[in-house]
Parts: sequence; structure tokens; C-alpha cells
Amino acid sequence: MGIQVSVFRHGNYDCTNGGISSKATELCLVNLPGSAEPSEDCPAARLIVRTPFGDSKPLLTIVPDGEERWTMFGGNYAACSGNGFSDACSKLLGHKFYGAVAIHDRVES
Repeated sequence: MGIQVSVFRHGNYDCTNGGISSKATELCLVNLPGSAEPSEDCPAARLIVRTPFGDSKPLLTIVPDGEERWTMFGGNYAACSGNGFSDACSKLLGHKFYGAVAIHDRVES
């Protein structure tokens, strides 16, 4: 169970190299408490914090659940109007957060 978020993309362009956000209009963030269930139309993903440049500020990203390879930004974002999403983002970052989060679902072959 998790929080359902909407996927936002620009037009019909796909820069994800076939990532989950290229097909889905919603994702289920399974590492957050909520009532949504992942499905074929709402694949499982996780909200995580990365520090890609070592000592840099933390970066929120959404990655496909179970993906073990390094993922990168594919051009799409996800957000939710519910408080649970922004509260989870704020807790992970350690400060208030409001907005969309980049989906890192692009994998180079």
C-alpha cells in the first residue's frame, strides 16, 4: 500500500528510454503509508533521497520499485495534492517542501 501520485510529462515526447513514466499516468509510492495499491496502470515506485555529488544538498527523486541499476531523470515529474506526499517529502529533506518531484526512470542500455 502507498500513496498514488500523478505523472506530468511534456506533450508526446519520451526521453525516459521506455521508463515506467513513459506509459503510466500514475505511480504508487510503495514506501509511503497510504491506501493506494500498485497495478499495471499505476506501477510501484519509491520516493528516495540522493546526494549525487557527495556533499551536495539532498535531492528528492522517484525511482521504479525494485530497480537495481542506476537511474536518471527522463524528463517527467510526479506530484500529489494530498498532504501525505508533501509531508513525506518534507520529512525526507528536513525542511518544508511543496511541488513536483523528478522521476528518475531512465536507464541506459
